[in-house]
Amino acid sequence: MIVLTFVIILQISFVIHVYYIISYITKKQDKDFKGFLFTSITNIFLALFLSVFILIFPQELKEINLERILFIESGVVFLIMLSVKAKIASNIYKRAQDPQHFHYSYFGKKVLHPSVVKMSELFTYFLTLPLTVICGAYFIVKLGCGK
Repeated sequence: MIVLTFVIILQISFVIHVYYIISYITKKQDKDFKGFLFTSITNIFLALFLSVFILIFPQELKEINLERILFIESGVVFLIMLSVKAKIASNIYKRAQDPQHFHYSYFGKKVLHPSVVKMSELFTYFLTLPLTVICGAYFIVKLGCGK
């Protein structure tokens, strides 16, 4: 049970670490860099502790139900990726309705400007697509099969 707790803490720390990396790249703020460094050190020491603990008590590792953990994690990742995609679609729809981002053609049709879709949103949408499909397929199959 201790191993499972530390694995979950380590995974949460990894997510926070990725958040600080992305935040630092986009904003270039000093607090994000300090958070990145802090989570790096935390991840290293947590992984070291977990490795030593598993080497000393290998029976703790055998007690973990990995299938259940993978099912829960794939569901969480799938829902997060769906929410990211929904947020991107919502932002694009809002900009498409804004008169600043379209004009009417000679025939009365609405013509959208390229400013409706930002390149960062487009990259995010397509780069998260494989993870969404893989985690979603695993989650749906395990949810439907029940095993």
